[in-house]
Order: sequence, then structure tokens, then C-alpha cells
Amino acid sequence: MKTMYDAVADEYIKYRNDLPEMLLPGLEARGIDFNGAKIADFGAGPGFFSEQLSERGGIVDAVEPSMEFYNHAEMRFNDNNKVNFNLASAENSGLPPKTFDIVISLRSWDWFDRREALEEVQRILKPDGHLVIADFGFVSSSGVGKESVRVMRKCAKSFKVKSKIHKQKNDELITGFPLEWIEEWQKHHFDIQDLYKRSYKMEFTHEEWIDHLSPVSTLVEFKRKHRRRTLKKIGEHLKDKYDDDTYRVAHEMNVAILKNRS
Repeated sequence: MKTMYDAVADEYIKYRNDLPEMLLPGLEARGIDFNGAKIADFGAGPGFFSEQLSERGGIVDAVEPSMEFYNHAEMRFNDNNKVNFNLASAENSGLPPKTFDIVISLRSWDWFDRREALEEVQRILKPDGHLVIADFGFVSSSGVGKESVRVMRKCAKSFKVKSKIHKQKNDELITGFPLEWIEEWQKHHFDIQDLYKRSYKMEFTHEEWIDHLSPVSTLVEFKRKHRRRTLKKIGEHLKDKYDDDTYRVAHEMNVAILKNRS
């Protein structure tokens, strides 16, 4: 099962284990109890979040369609009986029905066929179970993030990259989530328990920032040679733009906690 992330899997594993420390405590403070819970982690990647969930006492079925991530996880979790990796998609997970207390999608919901994924969540989630959708990353409208995205968009146009990722987003947003998503959740019998947003900053050297960008979703659909050229152009642009070789980059985390009412 080949996916677009296979092309950047090595970089992702090396540079993107950057989960916000506030994420799990924030969910627990809002009534999400991971201890002893059966959890499905949709779009689990190489398993960074699945591992943290298991450390919180969760029994995790990670669902990931990338063979590269799956192979990495098979070795990483060989001795962890609380994490089971499944080479499958969010739309067709193969997990047993009405079994899970929590389904989580971290930084992946916009990659799914959302309606099919919601139907699959409904199939495997227990009545009154929770669906948690979370996204986080650098703020693309200010500072270093803005300048980096500006170069990415120019390069996407120059290299003729056709992707929804590179379209301007004009959706009406509610606490960071498109109104269309919220309507879909409600249509599929999920009550919104909480929507919240948190801001934070991360510090990078110039080299660390370029490495951090190498597997971001905005560049995933570039050909490898074009991705390298784009990263080089970003590096040159930032060197010209900023005197300081250390960047404090604004980040944002958006979280939706939904409860199954079917």
C-alpha cells in the first residue's frame, strides 16, 4: 500500500517527532481518560502519538497506510504489547465493530476521504465513545512560517504541483476548523463537546528549521528533486531576510473533542 508519505518517511521519522506537550494533559483535563481505554489511532504515521497514548495506559490499534511508516513501527513496537500496528486506511481500517472507546486523528484528517472515515469511525466506535481530531503546526501567516510558505507556493507554481494543499483556503473557520468539517461531524451523529486552540512557540537554528520543513505536508507532493530545490530556496530566502540564525516560530494547536450519540 504505497502513499505519498513514503517518499518523505525517513525525514518525517527523523525530524517530526514534535508533539506539543500540552496535547495529552489538555485532553485529560477535558474528561478524556486514556488509562485502560481501547484507542484507534487513525493516520498514525510512524507511531509517535501511539507510543504516548500507550504510556498513558491506552491499548492502541494504530492504523497507517504507508508501508515505510509501518515497517518502522513494526521494529519500534516489537516489544510493546500495548500498540498494535495495522497496515490499513482510515476509510477501511479492518478493526472490529463497536470496540473502541476513543478514535484519534492527529495531523491527518484532511488527508482522508472525510465522509468515509466518519462512517468507519461510527462502525468501530462504542456508543458514547469519543472522536478526537487534532492538528498542529507552524503558523503560516507570520514571521518565518509566512516567508517559508511564500517560497513553497512560488515553487509549487513553478514546478506545476497540483494538490489541494496548495490551493488558497477560503473556508470559514471555527476555532481553526472549517465549517464544512463541523457540519459533517454533526451530520454523522457526533456532538461537539469542545473545540479549542492553543498557541506556542518553538525555537530552531536555521539548519534545524530547514530539516523540520523537509517532510511537511505542503512539500509531500513535490518530486524529490523539486523538494530539495525548494528547501534550498527557502534557506537562501531566510538567510537574506533575517540576520539572526535562530528562529522562534509561532505554532498553533487546534483540537476537536466529539462524542458519538448514535
